[in-house]
Amino acid sequence: MGCGMSKPAAATGPWQPAAEADPWQQLTMLEEATRASATAAASLPISSPLPKLTAADHKGIPLLAALDEALVAALRSDAIKLLRAEFLRADGSEAVLPKLLRRQELERMEKEGGIRIFLTPEEAVAALRSLSREVAGLTYGWASPDHPDVTGEYLANVRRFLRHPLGEHVTALFWDFSSLPQKPRTAAEDELFYQALKVMGDVYASLFGTIVIRHRSVPARPAELDGEVVILVEKGGGLDGAGAEAELRSALGAFENARFEEGRWRVRFPTHAAAEEAVEAAAAAGALPGAIAVFLFYNGRPYLARGWTTFESAVSTEALARLAYFPGLGKLLEERLTPKVVEIDGAGPRVAEMEDRADEGMGPRNKRVIAAIEAASFTGKGDKPVVVQLYRDYATKVNNAMVASGEAQEGEYEGERNAAGEREGRGVYRYADGDVYDGEF
Repeated sequence: MGCGMSKPAAATGPWQPAAEADPWQQLTMLEEATRASATAAASLPISSPLPKLTAADHKGIPLLAALDEALVAALRSDAIKLLRAEFLRADGSEAVLPKLLRRQELERMEKEGGIRIFLTPEEAVAALRSLSREVAGLTYGWASPDHPDVTGEYLANVRRFLRHPLGEHVTALFWDFSSLPQKPRTAAEDELFYQALKVMGDVYASLFGTIVIRHRSVPARPAELDGEVVILVEKGGGLDGAGAEAELRSALGAFENARFEEGRWRVRFPTHAAAEEAVEAAAAAGALPGAIAVFLFYNGRPYLARGWTTFESAVSTEALARLAYFPGLGKLLEERLTPKVVEIDGAGPRVAEMEDRADEGMGPRNKRVIAAIEAASFTGKGDKPVVVQLYRDYATKVNNAMVASGEAQEGEYEGERNAAGEREGRGVYRYADGDVYDGEF
């Protein structure tokens, strides 16, 4: 999700159906097409299916699957809704959904058009618990505060993945903009949204439930958004209102097309370079009293320079990195499951390369991940320490589950032994993953 969770309010207009056609007729045709496709696919021979993973195959499987229970609760409560993969995969879906829409607008489409866009809570839970990674979770960087996919490139590449052999097993999709209630939200939607935020890491971390689809590249900025700057303002402060334009000009310099919207200003500078200079100047302490934040409207910041996406990539591979020290479980999952992380940008879907060295050790890895999160940029004030703690908590939970699996890690022991040569008394055991136990045996 590239999920920058503390994103400013979206100023999204009402949904408009595709032109030159009855939208509900299009929806009905798409629904019929997807059902026909599913029926046809079911009749085709399946080439080299992976053997089904079951909870009885290894003691660690139910322990690791239990880490998904908070996410299960969010699916059951509708805090998170999963898109039906068949809705986006079907031929003709581009005509029905040419642009990504907010969850609330998709809910209205579903209700008024009688088409199935979201999985039911029961279907969503079943997909997550299938032990087959059939839920795809998208990690990417939002392109703007109002809409994450201004150019449509993300949506096109998600569709390409779902139609590719690497994505053909996927039945459900998590995409933050369409899976979580977006602003403007009702009080009830706010409650659902904040419930969902607590389990964002689980969407990407689930070892058996999700496949992470990663879009590292950020689409090129459209020319019409050159020079656009957003100023978030304090409610009731000196900049909160259309009468503050003169004060803004005094602080930021020459700009045009100033628009005051609830809680923010949008202005346009003559060049994008001038906009970048204005944002940098406004970042100085006290440079613009009454402003909460000043930033470029189009966010071209690289994927790995963003805090939430750095976190999402880290938890996506945390369990994979630890499997290097639990070879029995690791080999089983490699034989039974589709890849955990797939890159979907660029030339086409491809299995992600594992960034972690098997000899790195988990201690150094954890320090490296935390340093990367702390060095990254967050839109929301206060997000950084929260995300670091989310990562620490998950790393601890997954480690404890693997240790409890009964599969012993290799290591080296130095210390006292009994007459039989067994470890007994005071000693130090250095595990292969870098952990060290110093104490009594």
